[in-house]
Amino acid sequence: MKNKIYSKIFHMLTKRQKLNFLLIIVIMIISALLTQLLPLSIGSLTDDVLSSEELSFLNVLPFLGFILIITITNEIIKVIRRLLVEDTSTRFEKTARTKAISSLLHAPLDYFKENMTGNIHGKLNRSLEGTTKLLKLMFMDFAPAIFNGLAAIVVIFTKLPITLALLMLLVIPIGIIIVFRQITTQRGIRVELMNEKSNMDGTIVELINGIEVIRIVNNAENETNRFDNTSEYLRKKEMKHHKAMALYDCLKFINEAVFTVLVIGVSAYLAGEKIISVGTVLTAYLSFTQLTTPLRELHRIFDELSESTVLAEEYFKIINLPKDFSYEIINHQKVRNSKLPMISINKLNFKYKNSSKYIIKELDLNINKGEFIGIAGPSGCGKSSLIKVISKLEKGEGNIKIDGIDINKLTREDIADKIALVPQSPFLISATIKENVCYGINREVTEEEIKEACQKAFIDDYIESLPDKYETIVQEGGSNLSGGQRQRIAIARIFLRKPSILILDEATSALDNTTEKHIEKAIERLQKENNITILSIAHRLSTLENCDNILVLDKGKIVEQGKYQELINTPGIFQDMYNGVLK
Repeated sequence: MKNKIYSKIFHMLTKRQKLNFLLIIVIMIISALLTQLLPLSIGSLTDDVLSSEELSFLNVLPFLGFILIITITNEIIKVIRRLLVEDTSTRFEKTARTKAISSLLHAPLDYFKENMTGNIHGKLNRSLEGTTKLLKLMFMDFAPAIFNGLAAIVVIFTKLPITLALLMLLVIPIGIIIVFRQITTQRGIRVELMNEKSNMDGTIVELINGIEVIRIVNNAENETNRFDNTSEYLRKKEMKHHKAMALYDCLKFINEAVFTVLVIGVSAYLAGEKIISVGTVLTAYLSFTQLTTPLRELHRIFDELSESTVLAEEYFKIINLPKDFSYEIINHQKVRNSKLPMISINKLNFKYKNSSKYIIKELDLNINKGEFIGIAGPSGCGKSSLIKVISKLEKGEGNIKIDGIDINKLTREDIADKIALVPQSPFLISATIKENVCYGINREVTEEEIKEACQKAFIDDYIESLPDKYETIVQEGGSNLSGGQRQRIAIARIFLRKPSILILDEATSALDNTTEKHIEKAIERLQKENNITILSIAHRLSTLENCDNILVLDKGKIVEQGKYQELINTPGIFQDMYNGVLK
């Protein structure tokens, strides 16, 4: 699995980034060699100069200068290496983040129904951070530690007796056994902790979104206690993990301490027996330090690599999410059949995933170009589901044609060109009012067009009263706007788009009656001028008064249809809804 993760990361790198890492490897080899010159220089200084009977400081100066040059050069090389790694990592992170966002935006809607928003957000952030960290660890920590360790081993075997060299190397297998035992035992708990934290992220977002309801029912204390219980469960898990980590860290230290004492003791003995010189003793100790330093780092690096690999696995799950059916690539030519209605539906059945209950059953429907169709019915009758199927947000069973073309032959781009949807709760981004009005418009829009659209949506007076007017920043979710203002900004968009099909899903529910009437007249003028087909869902039945035809749904079927006055005067669901008997 790890090799697959590394391979996937490697394939995400650009040619320039791969060349950067090749240069980084060369730099690390040079740095490792320079690092080993330090113990060799000190050993030579001790044997050749300090042990001399005629000790002169002038003889020491060349050694000191050489050591200083080595140290400074090595540090400069490390700075260059770090900047190269950071540059490559930040570029990789940018690409990785964009890939993840693109994958989520193209993912099936079921994914968002099955996962909490905060959970998705938490997983994305942590997995992206872990994937980037994995890349940094390889070239900032792991590879340098390996190269430094190998260079130290070369010095040890070339400068020291074989017995002492083998003794020093024994520290490596014991240390690696400890660290791999640590990784094996702690891997599961790391995944569990990551999932628990993602769930807590989901809970936090859920609570924030429901803050008004929580306050109204005075349930803040209960929610705080519930969250505290979850936090305590997580804390206990973390403490179990930290105890195990502390134990393994202690074992690592004992391993290094024991071998440090053995190396010093054996070196001192060999020097006393005149087998090695005093300078060689210093070289042995410093070389052993050069060996144990990267070994100590390897413990930490392997540990962090293990955790980052788990997070990287989660990241690649996100970017490999299947695309929604509406983004399927269609290669054949799309030819409109002008003799067919604007919307033609035959034998439509629809149910949501993991549900056996059909929301829409055997529905047939034809809507001609330029018609204004109202859709009414009690809650749960299938109104919104029908709109989702027509907009290709959900996949239905049956034959559907939009503007004479099979919906299965229409791409997401085709749907966007033909259909505009104004939902009850419009989507606004944290940007200027101007950018929100133009959201989704793929052409240059003039200031005059924007102002005209806002005038028709009766939002222009409010915008002009603001200090920054159209440059006013809309806060997250439009929280600094009223529900009616949000709806009017969304309605202003349709006057810019002028779609073939306009779907209004409770689009004016937050407006007062006077403003609603004005906007309805503006939409009707837009319809007549551009021959737009309109589908309007409304619980406030008066908004359907001017419809050419009203479809009344119940249990996924059209049970009544006709004009407004006809349906009011005819016993049935629509009349019951009009009289307030049915909702």
